[in-house]
Amino acid sequence: MLFTISKVFGILLVLAYAFNSNAYGAFNANGNYYCNPDNIDLEKTIYKAAVTNLNFAIESYLSEEPNSTPQKLHNFIVHSTSGTVKPTFEIMNEAQSCLVSNGVNPSSVASPFNLIKMASAPEFGPLVGIVVVASLIATIMIHRIVLTTKN
Repeated sequence: MLFTISKVFGILLVLAYAFNSNAYGAFNANGNYYCNPDNIDLEKTIYKAAVTNLNFAIESYLSEEPNSTPQKLHNFIVHSTSGTVKPTFEIMNEAQSCLVSNGVNPSSVASPFNLIKMASAPEFGPLVGIVVVASLIATIMIHRIVLTTKN
């Protein structure tokens, strides 16, 4: 499904470039995005496609780099070597500003990736069992030492 949305976004970019008028698109002859308040439905589509593409890129990155920090994720988005993430991020921000300036709530159109998803509890694996057993043994030993010194 995400691949299909990526295709749709690509087709929108091509159509926007081909027709290059206020009636058809929000990209100028140089391919630069601009806010088109005359066609809010297109702005919503552009925003939703940019959010979807960015979310897909971030999820792919996080699947390859599961221990990534928010700073590393930021660097991936802003300083992307692939050349596709940063422009998508910029288009998403500009389309979001356009929607807000025209009275549309962007979160009602699409939800960008939330960094709170990254803040998961660390997984200790077998270390947890070792710590629990060591704690129990230490507690029993301390308890016995205290009881023998009292008597």
